[in-house]
Amino acid sequence: MAKPVFEARTDETVFAEKVSADSWKSPKQVIGRQISGKTYFTDQRIVFLASGLVGTAGVSWEIEMKDIQSVETCMTPPCFPFGIMLTMKNGEKYKLGIMKRDKYVDWIKQHIS
Repeated sequence: MAKPVFEARTDETVFAEKVSADSWKSPKQVIGRQISGKTYFTDQRIVFLASGLVGTAGVSWEIEMKDIQSVETCMTPPCFPFGIMLTMKNGEKYKLGIMKRDKYVDWIKQHIS
């Protein structure tokens, strides 16, 4: 399987791209573990692309803004204040660890309300 790449849709606005982040939780991750990668924020979706040479497609993910129920700050292991918890309308949860997270949390809140 080819390594996923980010491509903006013709009708979306990119807020931030290639933001260094760690995915700590997603429905694809059986156990909570740190997966490093880059995150892309647009007015329509959030895309996390895992870094690495092998197996990145299986842990990369993309979610639509319209499917997000809530966003809140949280801690990342062991106890750092970098976490962003995204809860989807179907109950699934995604946790990202991003430095200077507040501007991303504010962006998400503006686009899901």
